[in-house]
Amino acid sequence: MERLDNSRWKMSMAGFTAFVLASIFFFITGPNIAGILGFLISAIVLFILNVGYVFYTNKKSGKKNQI
Repeated sequence: MERLDNSRWKMSMAGFTAFVLASIFFFITGPNIAGILGFLISAIVLFILNVGYVFYTNKKSGKKNQI
């Protein structure tokens, strides 16, 4: 597996890390369901955009089996 610095999935990992940290923060300070759902939706959107980016770069470079 590639190093984390060179990973093409870095944007998705950052989105889900932000979601987990925000969820912990919101549960400690007081349950804020709207805030937690907002971070979850943003993490999902970042993941979808990142999947599109990875497939686009694979198609553009001609690499069929590397994800």
